[in-house]
Amino acid sequence: MSRVLAALLALGVASASAAPATLTLTGPGVPIAPLAVNGFNASWNMPLVEAVDAVRAVRPTSLRFPGGNVGDENDLTAAALAYMKANLGVAGAGTAATVQTRVFATREGARNRPEDAAQAARDAREAGLGVTLWEIGNEPDLYAKNRGAAEWTPGKYCATFRAQRAAILAVDPGARFAGPAVSKGDGPAADFLRAFVRECGDVVDVLTWHEYPTDGSRPDGEALATAREVTAHLDAFRALLRDPAANPLGHARDVRLGVTEYSLSYRSDRPRHLADGVGALWAAETTLRLAEGGADLAQYFAILAAGGHGLVDLAGVPRPTLYAFTQLASFRGTAWGVTSTDPDLWPHAAADGKLLTVLVTNAATSTRALATPLEGWTLIGGKTFTEQTARDEADFDRLPLATSVDLPGRSLTRLVYKRLP
Repeated sequence: MSRVLAALLALGVASASAAPATLTLTGPGVPIAPLAVNGFNASWNMPLVEAVDAVRAVRPTSLRFPGGNVGDENDLTAAALAYMKANLGVAGAGTAATVQTRVFATREGARNRPEDAAQAARDAREAGLGVTLWEIGNEPDLYAKNRGAAEWTPGKYCATFRAQRAAILAVDPGARFAGPAVSKGDGPAADFLRAFVRECGDVVDVLTWHEYPTDGSRPDGEALATAREVTAHLDAFRALLRDPAANPLGHARDVRLGVTEYSLSYRSDRPRHLADGVGALWAAETTLRLAEGGADLAQYFAILAAGGHGLVDLAGVPRPTLYAFTQLASFRGTAWGVTSTDPDLWPHAAADGKLLTVLVTNAATSTRALATPLEGWTLIGGKTFTEQTARDEADFDRLPLATSVDLPGRSLTRLVYKRLP
């Protein structure tokens, strides 16, 4: 036997005999907000009725309408709000509505005035559309850069926010408001958000921003790792809101945090890191970090095909993100701290009554073994998927109820446990 072959065989034996990674629960954390998992953007170009099974598989908690630049370029009419109500009916009972008002005007006569916001509130009421949250505009930090409107400073946006808010409150005194919905959680966008808080911290109920960390061109592992950035943004903005110097008008208020758009890439015209397995794993990891970090609202972009975005394409063919958000649908209750001995296995846990849901991302490209026993709990089920699962339009792979399971490379696994008596 050659030395090379002997070395390879020895490596194989060592790999096969390596001890499975273990998980350790570290105790309960924060309650998971009802709208922190499986919220989505839905717009005029997303006919939910043509993808009913996919939509209901992810059990949407909220829909944001019209979502993205569409809201900057189209009026929020009575017909549009009726369409929104129909989409909520497709999504299922209890799906909350976030409505984005029009702030930017692409033409003379656009309905972006305070009285137009008030009319939208009246139209919503007459349609029987209960609006959980009104978000004032979309990515105003980009109006100057992308639309050549240098007059849109944080001060101008704050004044618009106050005016639209007052107009809607005159129609619906119980309305709640979100903003500024800036384009990112760092850089110049975060500077815009901080300026907004300084001038408008007394009138916003949910401070919102978007998460688009790449353009889809970064290496897979590096792109996946950007999911951890959302935790830093949550911590930074929570501290910002509580700082009397940074938020002089509203530091004593209980302002919540929300991300109303997020995807790994902002490039809608390319599928890489949107319609592939890496994009799906990032979306799941980011959602879980938002829930564990105490976010009040999280809305993925988008529920149906908008270029590379969406859980299915325009023909209804499932993408890996559909599988990911189906796995996340049961992540409810109270987040629990959980650690892994393998740094490439990223675990998350949530207890809901007698059940514990554990989601584990295998960020490595190779299969990793995981020991399943958890003190005080017994395993009752497990499912996993990879990008290939979605390509094959196959069912989730069921895992054995064993003391150790193999997690495929670049997979998302859901393990369900029942509390022992």
